[in-house]
Amino acid sequence: MILYKHASNSFYNDTDIQRYIDTENAKQRVSIRDDFERDFGRVVHSAAFRRLQSKTQVIGISEGDFHRTRLTHSLEVSQIARGIATTLNERFKEPESKIDISLIEAAALAHDLGHPPFGHQGERALNKCMSSFGLNFEGNAHTFRLLTNREDDIETGLDLTRAALLSILKYPASMKKVNNPEITGKPPKSSVFEEDEPVFEWVTQCFAPEEKAYFMEVTDFQAGKHRKTINKTFECSIIELADDIAYATYDLEDAFKLNLIHLDHLSEIVERHKSISSARIGAALRIFTENSGYKNKTKPFFADLVSGFINEIDILETQPSFTSNRLRYKAHIAEDAMQLLEDLKSLVIDHVIFSQKVQTFEWRGGKIIEMLFEAMINDKNLLPEDRKRRWHGSCDRVNARLVCDYIAGMTDTYALKMYSRLYEAAGGRLFDI
Repeated sequence: MILYKHASNSFYNDTDIQRYIDTENAKQRVSIRDDFERDFGRVVHSAAFRRLQSKTQVIGISEGDFHRTRLTHSLEVSQIARGIATTLNERFKEPESKIDISLIEAAALAHDLGHPPFGHQGERALNKCMSSFGLNFEGNAHTFRLLTNREDDIETGLDLTRAALLSILKYPASMKKVNNPEITGKPPKSSVFEEDEPVFEWVTQCFAPEEKAYFMEVTDFQAGKHRKTINKTFECSIIELADDIAYATYDLEDAFKLNLIHLDHLSEIVERHKSISSARIGAALRIFTENSGYKNKTKPFFADLVSGFINEIDILETQPSFTSNRLRYKAHIAEDAMQLLEDLKSLVIDHVIFSQKVQTFEWRGGKIIEMLFEAMINDKNLLPEDRKRRWHGSCDRVNARLVCDYIAGMTDTYALKMYSRLYEAAGGRLFDI
């Protein structure tokens, strides 16, 4: 949604609005929208975005209709990211140098498109399957693949602008650069599969050599660990903070509604952080502590926390010598506010993600994905016609990625139906899949 657009925004240049392949037909459909508004529209109207409504965020979609799905989570991340960007725009000195709100919203909506069914267990299961072929799977890398290659079976994907693609590259390194092949369970954090390196190379062409080296910097090798990326773009740092805030507040709110977390757990964290330097966050914590009626209404408390976190985020100029605004700045939040965020996220991880109820659901989902992969990699006739036509007669790695792309695009519901058709006696009906 457009708040206000300057006729000329010096924060972005011509390289930021370039597309890998920009078709003439697409240009003819443009009316008054600018390039970043076109990005927003392409994400909203994509099949991958619609499928998020039936993909697990934290709690399985079959457990009720109140809690967040990947779709509602993405909408909330987009709204928080918009709030952060709008706040930061008030702090820029130059009136014509502003973060583009449409760009932020588009990238935030797209940030989880590549996540497979059944949450992170589904991600680990696909990575395990792909490791047999010397390949990997990771949700962020699959997001980049969807946007640049596979969405709706069009080779160019959604063909978003360079700035939009840079905004979703949370881990800007190729998989082979960060992967430790000795670790086959948990995938490395990477935003680019080996097969998608040509597009990634195009995306980073806009940077000077020293900027590119900074952007793609990774940690040194350590035995028993994957390497990690270190840096990201300014817009991506905004979206990452928005994602953390949504996870630490709204996903936590779901856990309370489903009685997976007790009030005492939250009260302990509130007490630990009541001396926080942020006046707005501190006020929310104080009201929670002093008002017993407030404790039974977590929604206003989390709403106040979200507002407080947004207000605490500021612009940090980390690389003043760089010409690219994508790398010159980053969004930054005070250390004590970040620690509160991490402690709230830990509540979800400890009491929800690793609870028996959630783990049994995720374990089942992982096994379903492994069995779907095994069936399809051994029989191409189980794939849809459009995928079957791309089957390679002699390259197992190509076929593995083909099967992986198909399964990763499934919703939880569709994966369950496909599994039932293949492995259960009832088998479902012909048009279930």
